[in-house]
Amino acid sequence: MKDGEQTGVDKSGSEGTLSLRPIDRHSLADEVAERIREVVLAGSLPPGQKLSDSRLAKELPVGRSTVREAFRILLSEGLLESSGHGVRIARFTDDDVQDTFELRLAVECRAARIIASRRDPADIAVLREVVDEYARAAASDDAAAAVQLDLRFHETLCRLSRSRRLHDVFTREVVKMLVLLRVDQDIYQPLSDWSGDLPLVLAAIKSGDPDAAAAAIEAHIEGSRGVLLDLVRQRRPA
Repeated sequence: MKDGEQTGVDKSGSEGTLSLRPIDRHSLADEVAERIREVVLAGSLPPGQKLSDSRLAKELPVGRSTVREAFRILLSEGLLESSGHGVRIARFTDDDVQDTFELRLAVECRAARIIASRRDPADIAVLREVVDEYARAAASDDAAAAVQLDLRFHETLCRLSRSRRLHDVFTREVVKMLVLLRVDQDIYQPLSDWSGDLPLVLAAIKSGDPDAAAAAIEAHIEGSRGVLLDLVRQRRPA
């Protein structure tokens, strides 16, 4: 490197100054992507639904180039997928479901091990509260509440690991899959088939045995893999 070139560090080892353009941390395309993301994750649009950049540009209103940039953001997140010359809401294949379940096993089994090893009574109390709420929903045959509480248990498990990255992976990948598949109360019928799992997971974590905790959450997750695969196949266009 020649003398006089800017490197970001001066000869004394201290940081120099680079002539870089300031970063726009929240561009208009980010705003548009967030609006579309909200609609998709609310389940308002079915998987496979095509999106029109001209229509969205008119509704928001913004330029079509901004909408296309928002599409690129959501394509990178996996919420949208390419369809010919346009984009559509992502559809999950059998392989997508299998991959996501492998990710769940890696993330949630690790989270369970961490919490069991820590043996923090406060963690157990938080998990017990969710399990008790789930039991009440099951007892009253409230499948809609059970769906949300099951998801809350898994999210709470990852959050209590106190690993931001484990929690981020769960909320980004797993919640996205469940929302896009429109997992609803129908797959939780009868509730009696599902209501015993979470207390077993909680008991294993409370025991302080990391191996038992990981095995319990693995058994629970594997129990729903086949159900969700069947759901994907049933909802696949003919």
